[in-house]
Amino acid sequence: MQSLVQNFGIDWKVLASQVFNFLVIFGVITFLVYKPLAKSVAERRKKIQEGLDKEEEASRRLVEINTLESKTLKKAEDQAVDLIAKAERRAKEQEAKILKEADEREQEMKKKSLEAIAEAKERSMKEAESELASLAKEILVKAVRVNPQSVDEALLKRMTDEVVKSK
Repeated sequence: MQSLVQNFGIDWKVLASQVFNFLVIFGVITFLVYKPLAKSVAERRKKIQEGLDKEEEASRRLVEINTLESKTLKKAEDQAVDLIAKAERRAKEQEAKILKEADEREQEMKKKSLEAIAEAKERSMKEAESELASLAKEILVKAVRVNPQSVDEALLKRMTDEVVKSK
């Protein structure tokens, strides 16, 4: 081994100082660079994992929100359909009620009109009867003045015309 050390020209003192320098530099780099860098990488890895976990949670919540939104929209749509159906039913009921009331008013108006017509007819008949009675009286008065044997159709017509003209 001795010959090997001499053939390569290795000096124990230089080798020991180089090993010592290597260990010192290795220790300094380990404590000042590697450990803080490793710690920083670990923290970064942890933050990334937390971000991924939060992203996964957010995705899950988004799915839940979308599901809830679709359920709420469906419920609102169903309520709107129900409201429209109720409104249509109420409108039809009111329409039927209004038509019924209009029909009742029409029947009442027809009834009143027929009653008014009947009253007017009765009044005109009474007026015609009273006028006819007065005409008959006048004709009788004029006929009494004339000799009954001299009464013929022409005379009756002439007297009737006179009575009608005087009115």
